[in-house]
Amino acid sequence: MLSKTESAAPKSNTVQHSILPAGTTLDGDLIGSGDITIEGTVNGNIKCRFLTLTGQPTISGSAEAEVVNLCGSFTGELHATKVIINKTAKMRGDIYHQVLEIQPGADFEGKVAPLKPTAVKTESPAKSPSPGKSPDPLDLPAGLGLRTDSPSADGSTPRRA
Repeated sequence: MLSKTESAAPKSNTVQHSILPAGTTLDGDLIGSGDITIEGTVNGNIKCRFLTLTGQPTISGSAEAEVVNLCGSFTGELHATKVIINKTAKMRGDIYHQVLEIQPGADFEGKVAPLKPTAVKTESPAKSPSPGKSPDPLDLPAGLGLRTDSPSADGSTPRRA
């Protein structure tokens, strides 16, 4: 029996580390608050703090982590503050990042773009451009970008704030 001062499980400040070993297949999403190393196959999305894909992993889905260290195969979208694509990696898909390192010899096919801050939220959804038409780069929410209260130096159009 536990007294009021004892706890049932010891508290730890260590980060949990999960491993999906080679030869193991997971069909579905994998979500964890700690670190995950994948050597097997995941057919689904992954979300964790630090993701390592090593050995001969095969991932089909999207991954979201603070850091992604890719050594194996990945097909899908990566969203991470830092992405490292090692020389043994095969990446097919898009990468959204703040820091990207692609080592010589890595096999990468896809697009890269800066990671957008998730803390910025708007009151209403963004307007979608008409099909076949590029979005207007000056189509900004009210109060951002253009000042409409005063004309530009030549008096013809609003000027940038």
